[in-house]
Amino acid sequence: MFAGVKRISYILLVTGTLLSLSSNAQWSDAMTQVASQKDFTAGIYGGIDASSNCITTSFATNFFSGNYISDALKHQVVENLEKFNRLGYNLNYGIYGVWRTDTINHRTFNFFFAMRHKATINAVFSPDAFNLAFFGNAMYAGRTANLAPFNFMSMSYNQAEIGLVSTDFGGKAQLGMGLSFLAGQKLLAVGARNATLYTDPTGQNLQFNSNAEMYQSDTAGNSKFINGYGASLDLYFKAPYKIGKRSGVISVSATDMGFMYWNKNSLYYHKDTSYFYDGVTINNITDLQNVGFGGVSKDSLQNKYIPFAKKALFYTIPSTLSVNTNTDFGKYHLEVGYWYVFNSNDVGYYYVQGDKYLNSGWMTALQLGYGGYETFNLEFLFSKQTKNSTFKLALDHLQGLLLPNKFGGAGAYVEYSHSFGK
Repeated sequence: MFAGVKRISYILLVTGTLLSLSSNAQWSDAMTQVASQKDFTAGIYGGIDASSNCITTSFATNFFSGNYISDALKHQVVENLEKFNRLGYNLNYGIYGVWRTDTINHRTFNFFFAMRHKATINAVFSPDAFNLAFFGNAMYAGRTANLAPFNFMSMSYNQAEIGLVSTDFGGKAQLGMGLSFLAGQKLLAVGARNATLYTDPTGQNLQFNSNAEMYQSDTAGNSKFINGYGASLDLYFKAPYKIGKRSGVISVSATDMGFMYWNKNSLYYHKDTSYFYDGVTINNITDLQNVGFGGVSKDSLQNKYIPFAKKALFYTIPSTLSVNTNTDFGKYHLEVGYWYVFNSNDVGYYYVQGDKYLNSGWMTALQLGYGGYETFNLEFLFSKQTKNSTFKLALDHLQGLLLPNKFGGAGAYVEYSHSFGK
């Protein structure tokens, strides 16, 4: 019975939460650029990010490579476990176009459109949940494993956005807004307010208690591309400031404030229950169709303990609040910022970043941050600007690459834009 619980927990935690290991690009610089010699700018970008405050890079690499997970790898994670353990994965890529005009009441506006794909997987789980999945329940003989809090969310959707930015709002400030149509692809969200597992000292029986709910989009084979639709709003504001002789800008943005409606074939589950398990009755070992769970059929068990209901669902998408200050020190700039992603199982992220502007349009930056899905984060960025084009590349979670046995995470972002016109 100990081994069986380990396999079940491994499936729930690994194929659910550990399938996961950039919303930061929502307001591209091209969309908010004040002055340009060109009338139109087109850009393409892509970002992928994975991080955790407990799962190390070595553990994740071996797991996804299908290698043997040794006790040493497991204990790397155990040493990092906290009361609330987080992991997250984000994929964000797309194209955009910006058209600049000063013909509306002699004010300068940037009109933009964007087509994006976004996917996110994130989770928060207890130390007992990890131990149960990778070590089994033998260590909990005569004890109760606390599997809450447990939250898992996986969502993917496409986004089409149009918007505008007034680049001389109230003088030198900027104000922008974008409206998006969303086409939902997949949703799976599982949450347990309470979940415990008691193991008999001799392993003869188990007592499982839970209060959980689940949302899942339409799983039909003909509904792979659009299972829902929705809308979202983006807001952006930037204003200059002065500290002594130093000038700077502060920007505030709120992105992806919206929801998704998932069609009537979506699944919903909610159950507050207690289950006592003391084994399986096998009447004939050569005919497993005669296996019985206390005389109850498989369908009856599902209806009793996993009573799914088909109905339409409304679900809020992850939205981001971001605040950034950028102070000019000549060839050096100092950035201090904060962002928080709602409905994503992470915590607020604080960062400081030093920017160095070099000759021939080169710029490099180094960022040190704390929060999000990891503990602390080290990021390196460089960009190259020419007369008509801009290229950016960022490498994230460098601590997970430099110290893979202690920290976890990896990420990259790339963007290229080109301007056309006069």
